[in-house]
Parts: sequence; C-alpha cells; structure tokens
Amino acid sequence: MGVSAPAAAKTSGLSTVVDTIAAPTDAFERLRTMPTWGWALIVAIAFMLIGTVLQLPAQHHAATAQIQRMVDGPLFAKATAEQKQHAVANAGKTNVFTFLAPILGLFVAVFLNTLFMLIGNVAGRGQADFKRLWCGSMNIAVPTLGLGAVVLGVIATIRGADSFGSSLALAQAVPSLGMLVPHGSPMLVAFFSAISVFSLWGLFLNATMLRVTAKTSPAIAYTFAILVLLLGALFAAGGVAMAQKAGFA
Repeated sequence: MGVSAPAAAKTSGLSTVVDTIAAPTDAFERLRTMPTWGWALIVAIAFMLIGTVLQLPAQHHAATAQIQRMVDGPLFAKATAEQKQHAVANAGKTNVFTFLAPILGLFVAVFLNTLFMLIGNVAGRGQADFKRLWCGSMNIAVPTLGLGAVVLGVIATIRGADSFGSSLALAQAVPSLGMLVPHGSPMLVAFFSAISVFSLWGLFLNATMLRVTAKTSPAIAYTFAILVLLLGALFAAGGVAMAQKAGFA
C-alpha cells in the first residue's frame, strides 16, 4: 500500500498533463480534488529546452542581423571598428542563460497566469485557490509554451536560419494573426503575432479551468481568459517598443 499510493499519484500527474491536451474538462475536474504540477513542470521544461535547441541557429542568425544593423546605425557611431566587430561576433552567442531564460520565463508566465485566474476566481465567486490555479496554469503551459516552442523550432529548422532577420520575424513563424499584417509596424506585428494558435489554445484552456476547477460562470471564465490573451499581446508589443527605443530593433 505504501508503494502503490505514490505511484498512483505520479500516474495521475502525468495523465493530467495528457488530458490537459486531449480531454481538458477531465483534467481540470481532476485538479479540483488532486492538484498536481510536478509532471507538468518536467514536461514543459523538456519541451521548451527542445524548442530552444531547435531554434538556436535561427536565433543566432536573427541576433547577428539585428546587431549588424545596430553597428551601422547612430547607436554605434562612436564605437571603434574593433568594438563593432566584437559586438557582431558575440551576437546570439549560446551560454548557460540561453537555456535558463526559457525556464525562468516559464515560472514567470505561470505565476502571472495564476494571478489573473485568481482574480477571475474572486470576481466570479469561484471555488478554486492559488494552489489549484497554479497547478492548472502549469499544466496549461505544456501545450501553450512547451509545444509552442517545439513547433516554432521545427518551423525554424525547416525554413532555415537564413529566413530570419530579426527576433520578431522568428516570432511570426508560428501561425497567428500576425500573418494578416506582414507589412505593419513592428509593434502591430508583435501584437497580432502574439495571438497565435497556441495563445488561442491557452485562452480556451484558461476559460475551461475557471469554469471547471473554479466553477465560475462561462461569462467570467471567457472574460478573464480573453484578458490574459490581450495583456500578453500588449506585453509583446511593448517589448518591441522598448527594443526600438533602445536601438535593438
């Protein structure tokens, strides 16, 4: 008995990850009574690291192209030729942070998603708590962030690193509304590119989590799920605006 209980818990955790993709209502119903996020964390990190490795050539090429444009501009006007050459050579260089950044980003994204879902839970007089919504958000990260990173990596590999002249161009590779405004301003492209097949999937999963785990009304569930989607898109556009102001885009 002492051995079978932990084994069952582990199996349930992994099956919850699978059901979040295949049968989300069952997954979020299970999370109401048995919140778990260990397996989701492991799978999400594994997928994100695989995606990172697949994207490395494209990221390196995009970073090099961006730095090259910068050194040819006013930002490097007072830099020596040696300093410019050094900046280009170090662009997109792989280091430990290359692999730590996605993991840190995962925790930040899951925390923020949990926070907004908790606000939705309070607004809708739901029955969930931070722990259950954290577990649900971590499981949601598997298809949205994890599989999203792998798919982007596969697309980047198929298209080839030379296809990407900027980080924004790499972000545009995933099917999204950004494809409708290919010649728009960088901020506009970033905003619509953030509304991708994976973020829309996340919208549906967030709404399902609030409806099933928190037992809120569909109106509250979809309102806050849409809010998270739009805030993510605004964050992406804001990031591009800051990069432009700093001379990085």
